[in-house]
Amino acid sequence: MKTILPAVLFAAFATTSAWAAESVQPLEKIAPYPQAEKGMKRQVIQLTPQEDESTLKVELLIGQTLEVDCNL
Repeated sequence: MKTILPAVLFAAFATTSAWAAESVQPLEKIAPYPQAEKGMKRQVIQLTPQEDESTLKVELLIGQTLEVDCNL
């Protein structure tokens, strides 16, 4: 039993990493939208498929992180 558990865990991790390596695709194939303008960065958000996606919502909080002087 002690030798079976590490073997099963290794197989699970090996399968997961192989699947992740295969799923990497160029950004142009995943999101065929225009290139980002200079100074901007294009992002792609991939969510795992769900059974009934009509009942789900995605909330995006978009903003900036800035270092500012609070004494102004």
